[in-house]
Amino acid sequence: MGDRSGRKLAAAKRQTQLLVVKGLEDVEVCESEGCSFEVTLNLSYIDGTWTKDGVKLKSKPACRITAHRNKHTLTFTRVTVGDTGLISFQTDGAQSCIHTSGQLIVIARDIQIVKELEDEEVTERQSVTFLCEVNYENVDGRWYRDNTRVKHGDNVKISHEGKTHTMCFKSVRPANAGEIKFTADRVSSYAILTVKGKQQLF
Repeated sequence: MGDRSGRKLAAAKRQTQLLVVKGLEDVEVCESEGCSFEVTLNLSYIDGTWTKDGVKLKSKPACRITAHRNKHTLTFTRVTVGDTGLISFQTDGAQSCIHTSGQLIVIARDIQIVKELEDEEVTERQSVTFLCEVNYENVDGRWYRDNTRVKHGDNVKISHEGKTHTMCFKSVRPANAGEIKFTADRVSSYAILTVKGKQQLF
């Protein structure tokens, strides 16, 4: 009887052994995009640790760590080239410790200007809009006038939707005249803003 009971106990232990049902795989993604790594275990409610190149990751807005039953997920909301590295997941228990890894490969974007800025000539106090289009969405752009950064304000509206970036002077003043520049990453587009004085009627 003792031998039979021992065999049953050993079989039960084998049935509850922690296993990886779905391990990590390599992920290739373009910078500024999002991606996820997912691990599925055969047991639920197991604690685990995520690392990148051996450094423990913590959950934050740009890097979310979640666990639901037997699934563990690591989600990057917007990657940079610096996020490239070896992503690993390891269970925290000393017994039946499992480990799985996958490479995160972030490809640098080759940002290009698709639609260049155009020169504008307007009369003082009129509005004028400059438009520039790039080949990717979610691109951070900056606007300049004569190499001085232009920011959103009462008289200036700066916005972008998809690949299109715009800057609007609501009421142009002579001081706004000059070289207008839009810059994204390593590319720039230029235009000249000419402001004509308002004609006086006598």
